[in-house]
Amino acid sequence: MKRPLKKLVFVEPKSTHLHVYSKVCIPRLGSVLLGTIMRNKGYDVRVYVEDIHDVDMREVLSADLVGISAITSTAPPAYRLADRVREAGGIAVLGGTHTSFLPAEGLQHADYVIRGEGEFAFQELVDAIEQGEGLGKIQNLSYLADGRVVNNPERPKIPNLDVNPIPDYTLITGWKPGAVVSIATSRGCPFSCTFCSVPGMYGHAFRTHSVERVLEELKLHRDNLYTFFADDIFTANKKRVKELLAKMIERNLTPEWGAQVRTETVDDPELLALMRDANCFNVYVGFESINPRTLKLFQKKQDLAKIERAIDRFHAHKIRIHGMFVVGSDEDDVETIDATAEFALAHDIDSVQFMILTPIPGSPDWEQLYANGAKYVINGDWSMYDGHHCVHQPRRMSPYELQLAALNAMRKFYSWRGIAKMVVKRDVYSAGIRYWGKKLIHDWWKDAENRQYVEWLRTALYAEATVHGQRDLKSVGLPAALLDESLGRLLHRFLGELGVTVVPLADAVGEAASVARQTIDCLITPIVKRAAQEGEDVHAHLVAITQRLHEQWERLPKVNFPLTLDQGPVFEPFARIGLLFTRNLDRIREAYKTAGVAEGLWETA
Repeated sequence: MKRPLKKLVFVEPKSTHLHVYSKVCIPRLGSVLLGTIMRNKGYDVRVYVEDIHDVDMREVLSADLVGISAITSTAPPAYRLADRVREAGGIAVLGGTHTSFLPAEGLQHADYVIRGEGEFAFQELVDAIEQGEGLGKIQNLSYLADGRVVNNPERPKIPNLDVNPIPDYTLITGWKPGAVVSIATSRGCPFSCTFCSVPGMYGHAFRTHSVERVLEELKLHRDNLYTFFADDIFTANKKRVKELLAKMIERNLTPEWGAQVRTETVDDPELLALMRDANCFNVYVGFESINPRTLKLFQKKQDLAKIERAIDRFHAHKIRIHGMFVVGSDEDDVETIDATAEFALAHDIDSVQFMILTPIPGSPDWEQLYANGAKYVINGDWSMYDGHHCVHQPRRMSPYELQLAALNAMRKFYSWRGIAKMVVKRDVYSAGIRYWGKKLIHDWWKDAENRQYVEWLRTALYAEATVHGQRDLKSVGLPAALLDESLGRLLHRFLGELGVTVVPLADAVGEAASVARQTIDCLITPIVKRAAQEGEDVHAHLVAITQRLHEQWERLPKVNFPLTLDQGPVFEPFARIGLLFTRNLDRIREAYKTAGVAEGLWETA
């Protein structure tokens, strides 16, 4: 059925939760680029970037078609907006990284989902709607046919990015020239960090705009305050970026600028000198971690020596550093995160962010670990997937501890101590940034939803201790079959480190049950959350014992221990049990580490 389209609105939703970078707006390019393409084709176009200006719902609901871009943390408001558009009779189209990897979810709210690079698919979709046919030929398009999700084949990545026009920022409602502008000179990332969705979205192949095209765009924005090169890795092709920088200097197109780079950028002295001479103000460097085991786990292909060398050489060239760290891997603990903050302070990194490891759809971690249940997510609310809320189950600390450790690391860096250090160095800019960061951390804690989220994590950790209250517990009963498992042996040793007597329990009846009531303070029984294929018989036996023990010893306080072998020993259930005997989390954590070393589960405590 043909449908004429005249007015198109594009929206970049704002995250619904306050986080520590809420007040920094570096516009994403997807919506303004699509808006420019369709304006050039003669359509009436409006573009809203909610970080810049609130959406005018009268404009949105009067549009024939609304394109909504969603990253994972903005998926809920994107879905709500799509629902309203459809209710008003408009056509809702979703795009962006989140729905590119979860199109079926997006189609619960929108008429169409465009996966991956959307420039050509969007134009073809508009043509197909107006002509009343042709949906099946549009690569990268997902839609419903007779209630069934149809995912058309993937389109080859755009080889020459110059086919796209220069994004027209004046299309953005509320845009004021002279602010921060984003310029993309390339797409794609040749690296494979496990937590990142960029290669899944844009591929590993490095594709570029021509140098002349980038210079033309810089000339258009030469009066802007600051330019952010929105490439995934700006210096991935060093020969090309050196040519670009040299011509920027030659043509006096050198605004203050920043870009995302890797540590190996500093290994090219000529490149570093050109960056300095081209007026590079700061670089955004994915250091990720100072923990060698975490760097290996992330497949980061760098070490601590490279990180320190990068800091020294950037600073030697008067280039400021925004250090980006990801905390909460299976190799991190609370002490690691605190040490990371100390490292950032000691090495005078100008600004930092400590992002909590977040399983983002499209990342290798999501595909290999979280989507198939090999690791746990603890919250399915996508709005919390912003890197500032713990949504997964870490291995060496509880989610509550990870949440606090990340926030405390930010608070340690953006503190009076850090501010004073910059004042002594007479670095007014960095002192101001750190003061601003201190205020934003304060604002994060003032936000009611953030406080509620932290309390929710705390309540989960202290649940058993709250139910059973403060008791003088000295002994605990464990099913004998549990003690035959590696996790049972770890639990036995862990409790011993806390001074607790462990009593192995058979499937006792009669007199044995009566004696147990008199001699055991607490009963721990296992819950099999996910059975390993080779151990199903043992797990089934444990479940049966659990049921019988509950029937026989109902008067005893009981704690359910989540038994999992495939994910490895997770600290949180041990912490929940330990809190029955002591409220000292540091002591519990030390007992867990010591037991793990003794059982050969890791090398050192």
